[in-house]
Amino acid sequence: MTRHLLSLIIVALLLSACGFSTEATSTPGPTRLSYQRPTDPPVLTPTPTQVIPIATAEPTSGIVFASERDGNLEIYLMRPDGSGLTRLTHHPSIDTDPVWSPDGRRIMFRSRRGGNSDIYIMGANKSRLINLVNDPSDSPDDEFAPVWNPDGETLAMYTDRFPPLEPCQGGLGWHHVAFMPVTGGVENIRQFEALAGEQESFAWSPDGRYLVISSICNDPVRHLYRWDRETDQVEQLTDGPSIDTYPAWSHDWRRLAFTSYLDDNVDIYILELGSGALTRLTAHPDKDAHPTWSPDDTQIAFVSSRDGNEDIFIMNSDGSNPRNLTQSPGRDYRPNWSPVP
Repeated sequence: MTRHLLSLIIVALLLSACGFSTEATSTPGPTRLSYQRPTDPPVLTPTPTQVIPIATAEPTSGIVFASERDGNLEIYLMRPDGSGLTRLTHHPSIDTDPVWSPDGRRIMFRSRRGGNSDIYIMGANKSRLINLVNDPSDSPDDEFAPVWNPDGETLAMYTDRFPPLEPCQGGLGWHHVAFMPVTGGVENIRQFEALAGEQESFAWSPDGRYLVISSICNDPVRHLYRWDRETDQVEQLTDGPSIDTYPAWSHDWRRLAFTSYLDDNVDIYILELGSGALTRLTAHPDKDAHPTWSPDDTQIAFVSSRDGNEDIFIMNSDGSNPRNLTQSPGRDYRPNWSPVP
């Protein structure tokens, strides 16, 4: 899409400075597991006049993540101790950005299996796969990084289907937050209009009223902002010279974990929302990013390259006792911890 070329180049430079990657292209290591189920079931697609019932699996605990370990980005599930690895998708195209539903019964993710980047939903047991957007394969519009609102009815994502709200430096602003009901329908996608900028990571508050967004328009770097869904007001949460991104709200409301490029390194920080106090959780010379909270807020899963490859790690919520859960020769990304204990 030529209309976004300059914007995408600038975003790639910003993310590469932090060491982030979402669609890696390097050759992964050898296959670790064998599977009996080689392909996903047929994809169901909603229409403006028909809503397809969403799958209802049993509440499921664990951590979902995207991995290249079997030669392609696919969605996997494991227990919080790293055991019980299960591959959830089987498709030659990219499947990534997995997130849990508020009840732990369903998983939403993005995939290019339809020709462009659309948002899909399935049961946690891999049942009833649905394309929620269902754009034509030749559509120039893409959707990315869904985040389920705790109300269970709405999702936030970012998209390039709308023009920027206002001019931003270097053509930024094409990747912007939008909303859609979980029943889907491209005609139901609505652009977020309270804050202009390039926006590719965000997190809902536990009650679904607030959305914390990493955004950049005409500031030097990305910062975190909090949008109030009821008043439509926006408050800036972070400032300074660091790039702040990938926020994750604790279930007890008090803390916001996020990734920051500060002190010439990519690490995970905690912002105490009541006091504004900032605590650095990781201080390793390699990259630590993408935090996600355990259901009881005592632990945080994250991505780290400290063992020479992007793996999923877990640590206590004070930063102590980090350990590698995946130890895979293929790179692992985007962990998301189920709300079910």
